[in-house]
Amino acid sequence: MRGQGTSAALALLLWAGTTACAREHPQVAKTPPSPHRTRIVFKHQPLWGDEAPFRALLRQFERTHPHLEVVTEHIPNAADVAHQYFLTALEGGASDFDVLVVDVVWVSEFARAGWIADISGAFPPETLREAYFVGPVEAVVVEGRTFAVPWFVDVGLLYFRTDLVPRAPRTYAELERFATQAMARQPGLAGYVWQGRQYEGLTCNVYEAFWGRGGETMEGGRIALKTPPMSQALAYLRGLLTSGVSPPSVTSAAEEEVRRTFQQGNAVFMRNWPYAWSELQAPGSPVRGRVGWAPLPTESGEAGAGTLGGWQLALNAHTPPERREDALRLIAHLASADANLLMALHYARNPPRRSVYAAPALHDGAPFIASLLPAIERARPRPVTPYYNLVADILQSEFSAAINGIRTPEAAMERAQRLVDHLMEEAP
Repeated sequence: MRGQGTSAALALLLWAGTTACAREHPQVAKTPPSPHRTRIVFKHQPLWGDEAPFRALLRQFERTHPHLEVVTEHIPNAADVAHQYFLTALEGGASDFDVLVVDVVWVSEFARAGWIADISGAFPPETLREAYFVGPVEAVVVEGRTFAVPWFVDVGLLYFRTDLVPRAPRTYAELERFATQAMARQPGLAGYVWQGRQYEGLTCNVYEAFWGRGGETMEGGRIALKTPPMSQALAYLRGLLTSGVSPPSVTSAAEEEVRRTFQQGNAVFMRNWPYAWSELQAPGSPVRGRVGWAPLPTESGEAGAGTLGGWQLALNAHTPPERREDALRLIAHLASADANLLMALHYARNPPRRSVYAAPALHDGAPFIASLLPAIERARPRPVTPYYNLVADILQSEFSAAINGIRTPEAAMERAQRLVDHLMEEAP
């Protein structure tokens, strides 16, 4: 999907009066401020593809706000490294940037720490609920107040080889049966590849299997871990490995490892994020034209819920008062429906606004993204807590122990429940 064309009307609107800009790099020297304009600094990851359309979007904002100069500065693509960068900068009171991107699982943490500002006045929660999907709003509204605005969303999907299976599996039993049959016909194939390394990708896979068995993330304000659906989810993932449906390499794999395995034609099924679609269908891809996607399977056969991912736009709480209103105007511009459409067409970023999925330009220029609407509507967040990164360390360790057979699912979840409960009780 990267680099897809946009409609002529949108292209003319965003390119009028602009020139192409050279790609920025994270280590590039900072641009000296203009002596006649207020400088607003936006921190974000580098975008895939040609940055010129995004630059045009920023120049459009500057033309309607001639007193402002928008400067972008890159942060690392890796979420854990970016988190550490912001933790260090914001805890230290950095005020040299104004708008920042925040992972879906960071908002509550950053809000509680006082690192990002309450922006409910500019973006009331009820207004967000009218325009955006439920999942992204749950992630940015903390205790009834807005601390960020959704920029783009992600959701877990199931990819399958259309030449190897009759259709997408609806249940876990069908997935295993279809995979086993294809493996028998073509020795050397892996049946199902997914993210099993001890990191956040494993957490996403476990929660998807948990929800697929009717599990509820929270019970009475408590993160629910010691439950039958969670033990069943871990037993299922462990069983994929012991039965040979999933190869042992899954336990050390992240998104790109499984994407390469699947794209090389060496697997029947793959769990991954929407970004993989454009790679699978790219010219020269061994599986181009032989891949389909579907919602994740469930125990009952109903369409499964993928884990909610994505990034939000937040205001640095340390931004001086004289820059705050202008920084909020930039957030509104970047989060507008037109900007959502541009990000989808040029950078394969999935819009968080419902209305964008009805745009003819999206259906014409990015039909795959347009087709994701039902999956995004079903997407569910991981536990929403200001202590998520501490909780995640526990979850990743115990989930990994269960799928690797170090502990039984029941023992791992009893231990995880005890540790998470203690953490939440002791948290200030």
